[in-house]
Amino acid sequence: MNSQTPVPQSSGDMMQQVARRSPMLGSLLGALAHTAVCWLALQLDFFRGGENLFYQIIGLVWSGYLVFGAVFLLGLNRGLRDPSMVLPIMVWSTLSLLLTAYYIDQVRLCVMVMFFAILQPGVFRLELRAFIGLAVMCVVLYALIIWRVSLTHPEAVDMTAEFIQWMVFAVITAGVVMVAAEISTIRSHISRRNRELSSFVSEMETMATTDALTGVLNRRHVMERLIKIREMAKRNAFSFVVVYVDLDFFKQVNDNYGHHIGDDVLKRFARLMEEKVTEGDLVARLGGEEFLLVLVNADMHAAIPVIESLREETTALRFDAAHELRISVSMGAAEFSAGESLDHLLARADDALYTAKESGRNRVCVAAEVRDES
Repeated sequence: MNSQTPVPQSSGDMMQQVARRSPMLGSLLGALAHTAVCWLALQLDFFRGGENLFYQIIGLVWSGYLVFGAVFLLGLNRGLRDPSMVLPIMVWSTLSLLLTAYYIDQVRLCVMVMFFAILQPGVFRLELRAFIGLAVMCVVLYALIIWRVSLTHPEAVDMTAEFIQWMVFAVITAGVVMVAAEISTIRSHISRRNRELSSFVSEMETMATTDALTGVLNRRHVMERLIKIREMAKRNAFSFVVVYVDLDFFKQVNDNYGHHIGDDVLKRFARLMEEKVTEGDLVARLGGEEFLLVLVNADMHAAIPVIESLREETTALRFDAAHELRISVSMGAAEFSAGESLDHLLARADDALYTAKESGRNRVCVAAEVRDES
């Protein structure tokens, strides 16, 4: 019998849940309140047009919310810039409010004050320009509704009372816009600080893991990575090769050409090493002119062509500020043997490097294979 285990939710699923709950859930609750107020207006005979028109308008309003709900349920909102669809929902809610306000007399403001509930999610989610645009649209259309009703049904409008109510509505809306502007400023400030903090953390992480001059890994970080690579190789029975790399007579480069040329040599050589390796391999500067190359999931047979190519291309490097300068490298390579300790592996590579230097430099020496120590 197959047992079923809960499947962890992905970040996309979590985003989808948030998008469904807010602001959609709040909009649905607001729509229920809006419908209730309009129904009370109908019962008190304040809804012009009668029951048939009331149910037609309310049906139209709710059909829009059903469309939004279907978009969320089908996941069609995931490809949008704003998966929560705050602005479209707020626009639909506002237009629904204005449509019913046109047919409600005497208690029109009771419907329009719900606009402030519609604005609430936009204070924290909308761009200020869109928020102001929605507020201005509602205030202007509210005024046009009053003007239109005064022309078509003058007996149903007390213009003095309607104007006072509209002014109160406009002033409160302006106050909400001012609050939203202040919050938008705070959000922008926090967002900028967060970006600065993120950039600072990224720089600190880079400084902690890479060599400042060459941009390759530093000694501490490459050793941490090597420990993990060895453990993985030990479990999964694959091999890897470590190569100690030393620029020949580098002190003479600094003495004869200056440290700025020496720095350029180090940076150019580090870039060359990175060009020779593939994804998953490691390049690190251990200090001075000493580097470490780690070829992952490779044996010595596969590593030798890469190492020899690096040695040959190093001798072909040319420098604009020192045309006559030629450099070479000595390298000592060791292949990981099952059960071998990391210290022992590195010691073998170091011994091979010493042999390469003692044998005349500008060459690659390979450490002898060893038996499994475990």
